[in-house]
Amino acid sequence: MAVTPASEHDGTFLQTIVEWAQGRTDVVALIMTGSRARPEGIVDAFSDYDLEIFTTDPRLYTSSDEWMREIEDVWVYLPTTSNRGCETRLVVFEGGKKADFSIWPAGAVERSVERQTLDDLYDRGFRVLVDKDGLASRLPSPSHAPPAARPPAEAEFRAAVQEFWFEASQIPKYLRRDDLWVVKHRAWTMKQLLFRMAEWHAIASHSAGYDIWHVGIRMKDWFAPEVWQRLHKVFGRFDAADSRRALLETISLFRDLASETARLLRYQYAQDADDAISGYIREFEDAN
Repeated sequence: MAVTPASEHDGTFLQTIVEWAQGRTDVVALIMTGSRARPEGIVDAFSDYDLEIFTTDPRLYTSSDEWMREIEDVWVYLPTTSNRGCETRLVVFEGGKKADFSIWPAGAVERSVERQTLDDLYDRGFRVLVDKDGLASRLPSPSHAPPAARPPAEAEFRAAVQEFWFEASQIPKYLRRDDLWVVKHRAWTMKQLLFRMAEWHAIASHSAGYDIWHVGIRMKDWFAPEVWQRLHKVFGRFDAADSRRALLETISLFRDLASETARLLRYQYAQDADDAISGYIREFEDAN
C-alpha cells in the first residue's frame, strides 16, 4: 500500500500534521484511520482526524504536550487510553479542528507487517500518510468491511433488561420528592440501556455485517424509521411532569425493542419484571 497524499477534502490542516511528522526524527510512520480513511466514509468539515503516530520514543508524546503545540495552537486536550491498549491524546486545535492521536512504538508496524493481519479498525480502512522506513506500505490491504456485529449472549441480554427495570423502579420516588437531578441521572442510565437494546435489535433484525457504527453516530441511517421517530419522545425537560412523560415513553420503546429482540434471538423476555415495575409506576401515577 503506497503512501497516500492528503486529499483536497482534508484541507491544509492534515497537510500541516503530515509535514510536522515528516520533520520529526523519532516518527517512523503516520497512519490515518476513521471515516476520512474509508472509501465509504461520510466526511464533512467537522469530521475528526484519527491519526496513529508510530515513534521510536513514545514517552515524547505521553510525558509532555509540547509536541501538539508544534502543529497548531491548542484549545484543549484530553489524555486517555484507547480500548486497543495505547496512549491517546484527543486534541481540539484552534478553530475547533479535532484530531485523535494514538501513540504506538515503532515496532508495532513491523509486527503487523510480519503477521500480515489487520485489526478491525485497520480492516475498515486506513491511509498511510508518512512511511519513512517503507514498512507501513507493506501492510495488507483492508477489506473496508465493518466488523461483525455481535448479538448479546442471553445472560448479557437478561442483565440489561433487569437493570433497566431496576432503574425504572427508582424514578417515581424521586419524582415524588422533586429530586429532578436524580431523576435525570437515573433516566440517563435507562437511556443508555435503551440505546444498547436498540443496537441489539438492529443486529438481530439484519444479517451479519450490518453496520451500526458506534456511540450513536449516523444512527438515523441504521435505526428503523419508526424507532428513530419514537426516540424523539424519550427525552424530557427539567420538570416533573415532562420527566414523567419521558419515563413512560422510554419504558414503552424499551419494552417493544426488548420483546422483539428476545423473539428474534429466541431468548426469554423478563415479562414478570416488566409487569411488576409497570404496575408499581402506575400506582404512583394514580396517587398523583
